[in-house]
Amino acid sequence: MAAAFGQLASTLGVPNLFSPVAFRLVFLAASLALSACSTSNSSPTLPPTPIDQTSYGRLMKLADDVDQRGDHGTAATLYLRATQEPGAGIEAWNRLGELKLVSRDAVGAERAFQQALALDPDNPHSQLGLGTAQLRLGYAERAQPLLASAAPRLNSVAAFTRLGVAEALLGHTASAQDAFFSAKTLAPNDLDTRCNLALAYILNDQPGLALDEINGADTAPAAQPRHQRNALLVQVLVGRQGNPAEVRLDGIDAPQRQALIDDAKRIAAIKDPATRAQAMGLVERH
Repeated sequence: MAAAFGQLASTLGVPNLFSPVAFRLVFLAASLALSACSTSNSSPTLPPTPIDQTSYGRLMKLADDVDQRGDHGTAATLYLRATQEPGAGIEAWNRLGELKLVSRDAVGAERAFQQALALDPDNPHSQLGLGTAQLRLGYAERAQPLLASAAPRLNSVAAFTRLGVAEALLGHTASAQDAFFSAKTLAPNDLDTRCNLALAYILNDQPGLALDEINGADTAPAAQPRHQRNALLVQVLVGRQGNPAEVRLDGIDAPQRQALIDDAKRIAAIKDPATRAQAMGLVERH
C-alpha cells in the first residue's frame, strides 16, 4: 500500500510539505485513506433510534434500515428529511453527520453536527463528530476543545485517537501522548494504537518508550504494511538507539527500504513538533 508520511495532512486537507513515500502511520483510520480499525464504518457510534410512531420516528426507522443495507446516499437523504419533521431531535443530525463523514464530505458533516450542537451544545457524540469534521478540514485548533470535551465522556479508542491527532498537530506533545495512551489502554493489543503512541513518545522526546512500544509490531501476526513502516520510522527517528535494518518489511526491496529510511531521516531533522507531527502522518480512526 502506498501512502505518505504526510498521510494525515492529505486526509485532513493540510498541505503536504514532504515527498510522497510508502509510509502510513497509525486514525483515523478513517480517518483522519485511513487505517483499518476494529470500530464500525459509521462514526461516532450512537445507540439505536428509539421506537417512535410519529412521522419523525418512522422516517428515522426507515433511514436506519436503508443505512444498514448499505445505501448510505438514500439514508442521508432520509435523515435530512427527518430533520424537518415536527419533533425532530438531535439523532437525525448526528446520523446525517456520520454518513457525511463516511462519504468524505467533511463540510457537510461539519454543518450537520453544528445543527446538532445547536439543539444540545453539550452532546458528546455531536462534539466528537464536529471535532472530527474540523480535524479533516485542517482546523485542529477548532477541533481540539470539542474532542477534549467528548473523549473522556465517550471513553472510546476513536475519540481519544482523534484528540491525540489534534493535540499533536497543535504541537501539544504531552497532551497528545496522554490521549494516545488512553486509546492504547482501551485497546492494548491494537497495533494502530501502539504505533500512534510510539510516535507520540518520539514527539515528546522519549525514544526508549517509543522503542518499547513498537517492539514486535513489524512481526506480529496481525501486522500490516503500515505497521511495519511505522516500526521502521520509529527506528530511524530514535537515532543511534534504533536499528532500522532489523525491521521486517514485506514486499519491499533494498532500494525501496533505503528510500523509506531517507524520507524518515528528513522527518527526523524537523525541529518543530507540530510540523513533525504533520509529516509523520498520524492517523485518526473511523
